[in-house]
Order: sequence, then C-alpha cells, then structure tokens
Amino acid sequence: MDFNAFEWIQAKLQEELLNQGFGEAAPLEDSAGKAVLFSGESVAYSLLYDKKAGHFELRSATLDEDGAPGKWRRLALWLFDEKEGDRSDAESIANDFLDIVRGPKQIKQAQQKRRRGKDEERSVDPAFFINRLVNIFPQIKEDINGEKIVYGQVRPATFLKEKVVAKCEGLASAQPQGEAVKKLCALLDDMYKNGDMDLRSLLTAVLLNGLSDSAYAVLEGQMGDELKKASRFSRKLRGKNIKPEKKKKQKKVEARLDSTR
Repeated sequence: MDFNAFEWIQAKLQEELLNQGFGEAAPLEDSAGKAVLFSGESVAYSLLYDKKAGHFELRSATLDEDGAPGKWRRLALWLFDEKEGDRSDAESIANDFLDIVRGPKQIKQAQQKRRRGKDEERSVDPAFFINRLVNIFPQIKEDINGEKIVYGQVRPATFLKEKVVAKCEGLASAQPQGEAVKKLCALLDDMYKNGDMDLRSLLTAVLLNGLSDSAYAVLEGQMGDELKKASRFSRKLRGKNIKPEKKKKQKKVEARLDSTR
C-alpha cells in the first residue's frame, strides 16, 4: 500500500486543530494543486501540495463575515518529492506545521515577516536548506547530527563551507549532466527564491563562491536567472577585502551664552 503523505499530514493537522476549535478539513479548490481548509471562528489554515513546484505549504487567512477566506499568507514551505519522499520526510513536515499552529513559532515568524517588508514571503531559513540537502547527499546526515551533539545546533556557514562545498564540487565533476546535479540546482533555485536574507547570502557568498570555476560553470548552466544573476555578482567579490564605510566626522557644535543678556 502506497504511503499518502498529503493525507497523513492532513490527519496530524486536523487532530491538533480540532482541539483548538477548528472544523474538520474541507476540500479547497486551488489551481496550484491539492488543498484542504481548516476553518475557525475568524481565521483559517490551509494545507496545499503544489504538484508542479513539488512542495507542501501551510497557509493562513482571515475569514470574512460569510466565512470565506481572504488572501492566503504562507507560514511555511517544505519541498517534497512524490516519488522519492517517504514517511520520515512527511513526519518532519507535519511536526514543523504543528509547531506553527500551536502558537509561539507562528508569532515569531509573523514578526520576522513584518521586518522583511517586501520579502515577507521569503520564510525559508538555513536550517531548512541544510536538512533538504540530505536528499541529495545522504552522508551529511551524520555530520548534521554531529554538529547538534557538539554545538547544540548546526552552524550554517561553517557547515556549508566544510561539509557541503566539497560534495557539490565532486558532484559537478563526476556527473555534470546527471540527475543529482539537476536536483541540486532546482533546490538552490527554490531556496534562493523563498529563502530569508541569511539563506540567500549563504547560497551565494559561501556555497557558490566556494566552488572552483569549472564546478560553478556546471551549476550555473542549470540555475535559474535570479540565482544566476546574484551569484555572478557575488563571485566578482571573491578574494577582495571590502572595507566598511568610514563614518563621517560630525561637526562640533559649540553652545555659547549670550553675553548681552
């Protein structure tokens, strides 16, 4: 019997949301893919699987007087390959979505999105990206666990520089036109498009800048225009010592007493 990730994640969300007073999942029409709606008194959550993009989304929206949802706002996004994704991947997605609907994490994300302004939809962080790299480089799972044991968390910049750059270099050299390279480039494109500012900087300044010219050329040929443009600009800065802008000296202001008074 095939494992149905959508139904499994839906059931986990429904169990939690029923306890919070939301209704049972109802089918929701969405041009992007399969979706369900969980309605509360004034807000609703939606679970969507975007088949073309290959990812799950958790969204929220306020309900109008008739109980219809307004504009959906993305709360979280997880890549998921229907052919290769398994139960453990679905569990990771469900656990993250459950953390969000339970409260504290959602508040934190909302604050982060308000600070981002125009970039409010970019909610994917470095930790998420590193976890998704396991699908391409399964061997780094041990390295991830090692980081957590020693440091309590994964150090994104150090981890990418020490554990991931060399693997990308080797992959580009061994399989320049292989499926693994295509998957890697698709992941990098998606992460750059949806990543927060920290992740976007790590992708260009650490990962892609760490590659040799030959390995970079292989990946560049399969990257999307947005990441390609950013990475080309970033690579021009390699090896350059960029000094911070000097603060301008402020003119001294003297306070004088009026002697005529």
